[in-house]
Amino acid sequence: GCSCSLGLVYPSKPCTMPPITFQDLPLNIYMVIFGTGIFVFVLSLIFCCYFISKLRHQAQSQRFGYKEVVLKGDARRLDVHGQTCAVCLEDFKVKEELGVLPCQHAFHRKCLLKWLEVRCVCPMCNHPM
Repeated sequence: GCSCSLGLVYPSKPCTMPPITFQDLPLNIYMVIFGTGIFVFVLSLIFCCYFISKLRHQAQSQRFGYKEVVLKGDARRLDVHGQTCAVCLEDFKVKEELGVLPCQHAFHRKCLLKWLEVRCVCPMCNHPM
């Protein structure tokens, strides 16, 4: 028999609960499952795009043989304080992305990429890359 929480016993009724199928779930449960799935998918997509962009920058710098750095407040460590980019002739500013060649000459990253697509030498000393 089957007993309820009040202590009553029903000898004629079976004590099994009817099976719950996926179709019996309420709409709000569907929305939670679907929303979570979409959220995880979008998060994965954003992560993949970020990772691919990071790999592309890394491959570009390895292909042209320069090191990518971001100019922070202390520019003296790179010895570019008060200097200008030899490609575009603009001064280096804080938080700019710089490309540093093996000969230790620094340029704006975008300027350096354009230069190295045309000539694979340092714009300052013509050192081959």
